[in-house]
Amino acid sequence: MKNLQNRQVKQPGPRELDVEQHCKKHGVDAAEAKKLVKLLGRHAPLHELHANAPPKQPRWR
Repeated sequence: MKNLQNRQVKQPGPRELDVEQHCKKHGVDAAEAKKLVKLLGRHAPLHELHANAPPKQPRWR
């Protein structure tokens, strides 16, 4: 007799994030945040935010 119970537990995270809060948290300026809201809407998945976000400025020492 085989026991085929799968005991993996998946904890779902938020499927969509608020674009304006994400931009504030990651230091995106207001003009670029407005473009992202226009492009993606008020809520968007994280992978779309990362794909469409502007490149970060390099940190110089």
